Amino acid sequence: MSGVVSAPEAERSGGTVERRMKELGVSRWPLHLVGGLLLLEAVGLAAAGTLNFTSPVLGELFPELRPWGTPVAVGFLVLAPLALAAAVGFFRLWGTAWLIAMMLQGLSLAVALTLYLLLEEVPGYLYAVMAYSTLMVFYLNSQGIRASFRPGGRGRA
Repeated sequence: MSGVVSAPEAERSGGTVERRMKELGVSRWPLHLVGGLLLLEAVGLAAAGTLNFTSPVLGELFPELRPWGTPVAVGFLVLAPLALAAAVGFFRLWGTAWLIAMMLQGLSLAVALTLYLLLEEVPGYLYAVMAYSTLMVFYLNSQGIRASFRPGGRGRA
């Protein structure tokens, strides 16, 4: 092992995760960065859902969204707590945080792509949701992030 320990392994080996990671010299800033990005995503999804659910202005700007307003709002509002749970998981080093974050990105992309295919005129924020989710998938699959949640750390493939 190259000095990196996964969060579940640190909990099993005795002591707190923070103490074990400190002993091994593992930096937590990448995990905190992902947690912050997931918090930002939770706020964005909640805002998109709220705007689709309550805003008559959005219906005037994007008339093609009117028949889809409530399903879109529900889709985004259901994803917002999932993003919040993933963010908290990254800050608290939950073993399932990576999985929750990856499922969130897949579901966000699914909702955005469904709307992209159903609507004649695509609102610009859908492109932002798709781009953000795609970049998050790449970042979540980076070696440092995955190693933090993999049993055995970086030493195992």
